[in-house]
Amino acid sequence: MNRFGRGAICGAIGGLGATLLMSVIMLGARRLGLTEQLPPGRIAERMIESSTDRPATHDETRAVASALHLGFGTGAGVPFGILAAALPRLPGTLLGFMGMLYATAIWLVSYQGWVPGLHIMPPASRDDPGRVTTMVIAHWVYGITLGLATHRLRRWFSPELG
Repeated sequence: MNRFGRGAICGAIGGLGATLLMSVIMLGARRLGLTEQLPPGRIAERMIESSTDRPATHDETRAVASALHLGFGTGAGVPFGILAAALPRLPGTLLGFMGMLYATAIWLVSYQGWVPGLHIMPPASRDDPGRVTTMVIAHWVYGITLGLATHRLRRWFSPELG
């Protein structure tokens, strides 16, 4: 397998782990009362309601939101892993910073772009400040974790880089 294929795998694994950690941050913020409904839940509700013409149940929303969030985060790790493979000698701290920038771009495109564009939630610029803060921090955690995990996994798959 070439370095870009390995990079995609490292990014996917890193994205999965980063999404799990991000989810802990999001759920913790909700439990602390910093935000109410989290975006993956609202997106899942909208998808279920539009495809079934009935309100989504709590269990359906939770299951679909979890699957969507894990799938999106894992998938978003793939292009990052490929980018990291194109820059094989970058230190982990720099990849962590690049991951944070990458995740900020994902947040911006999602919460100022397609999510309000589909009328699922208001744009971040008009949303609840607690949810906005929670989601920005959660995305930064995702990005830093993605960068550091991708770096570590890449070194494991390709020891010559270490």
